[in-house]
Amino acid sequence: MKTNSTRRNSTAAILLSMSLGLMMAQASYSAALPFKKFSILPGEEEPVKKSKAKNKAFSSRNNSSVKIFPDAIKRIMHVVAKENEGKEIDFFVFDLQGTLLHNYKMKAKDHMKIEGLARGTYIYRVFCGDQETATGNFEIR
Repeated sequence: MKTNSTRRNSTAAILLSMSLGLMMAQASYSAALPFKKFSILPGEEEPVKKSKAKNKAFSSRNNSSVKIFPDAIKRIMHVVAKENEGKEIDFFVFDLQGTLLHNYKMKAKDHMKIEGLARGTYIYRVFCGDQETATGNFEIR
């Protein structure tokens, strides 16, 4: 008998809360409950964890030949050439379709400003002679 009255009371509470628009209180309560870890069966992959890192304005690989960083106020990227065994480097800027937009020849400690680019993502490649020494991308916001 007691379980029937409890069900009726909970059903009445749900109907009342729905009519009053208080279902959001139940959703926020359930969101506050701790997450239960589940076991992964053999052959299944682990779920992908979200990265807490902030979205960077650029990324680079093998970047031992240039330093690239955005201007804090303007839509400009700064490129500074590092020591490259006394050799000149070629710095190329491409759009995502592969069209060459800029080409700079730089010596050690040269500072170039990449200006006049529309908002978007761009790819850069750095060559020292015939060898590619760095590659990456940057974003103009």
